[in-house]
Amino acid sequence: MRNFKRILLPVVLILTIAAVNLGLNYALIPYSYVRIMMHQIQTEEYDTVFLGTSHGLNGISPKVITEKTGKNAVNLSLGGEYPRDAYYLLKQVCEKKKPERVVYELDPGYWCTPEGQRGDFNRIFYEMPASLTKVEYFFAKERELDFRAALFPWFYYRGQFRDMKEIIQVKQGEDYKNYGTAAFWDGGQEFADGFLRNTPVPGMKEEKDLVLWKEADRNEDSFRYFEKLASFCKKRNIELIVVTTPVPAETLEKYAKEFQEADAFFQEYLERLGLEYWNYNCTERKIADFDYSLNAFTDYEGHMNVQQAEAFSAQLAEDLW
Repeated sequence: MRNFKRILLPVVLILTIAAVNLGLNYALIPYSYVRIMMHQIQTEEYDTVFLGTSHGLNGISPKVITEKTGKNAVNLSLGGEYPRDAYYLLKQVCEKKKPERVVYELDPGYWCTPEGQRGDFNRIFYEMPASLTKVEYFFAKERELDFRAALFPWFYYRGQFRDMKEIIQVKQGEDYKNYGTAAFWDGGQEFADGFLRNTPVPGMKEEKDLVLWKEADRNEDSFRYFEKLASFCKKRNIELIVVTTPVPAETLEKYAKEFQEADAFFQEYLERLGLEYWNYNCTERKIADFDYSLNAFTDYEGHMNVQQAEAFSAQLAEDLW
């Protein structure tokens, strides 16, 4: 009997901690469109996969790409998505079906800044289905940056205590259960048609989040994992193309030196890897009748409004095919 109690008490304690942990995850972690993305790549097959950063999330409409090309496309770009994340997202996609083409949206700022431990740095791992890729991703990122994020994801959302009621209500609704997008409309942007659609923003624009390329600060992990991604594509005969989306003319003019240095560096780097690089801020890639003024963007960094994103996507589709 004593031995039974010795075994029972630790088991009860572990189960109680696990139940509390699951409850806090449910109550504190908001519904994320990453959940929709993961559902898409588990249930559908795609010919074209877009990977990258928030510029890709805001600037590339997979719906427009599909309509223009007839190729089924999915946009897996995210704010906070580094090449390391993109590599494991692609591996997860390939567990369902190998795509014909991967388009990687390159923002030089992600290649010279460290991967931070913000709440969003764990979103992909949290929503990723149980798989061998997820196990590998854990050892490649979660264990290195902060293993607690995998064990106690709610910890990074502990500031959401005041919003617990609303978060729970959303998760109990039909929209959440059916992977709907109603929860992501905030009056200024919405997640719809497979990308984040920005409403035009009049007046002054923000410049505070602009990160410029500095080779001296290069993040070696970004280079290492991008090269792993390139190698993965090559071995599986997946075409890989790299693009940089347009930024406002005002930004290019103000920081001409930094943008020219970034373009020269990545043109040479990607040529060395045998990859095509389409920088839509360079003269030879400028889009006719495209509004490059700050009015067409929500900030100096280069997040497009929905009309410009759809216009850019139409041109990208034409260039891809």
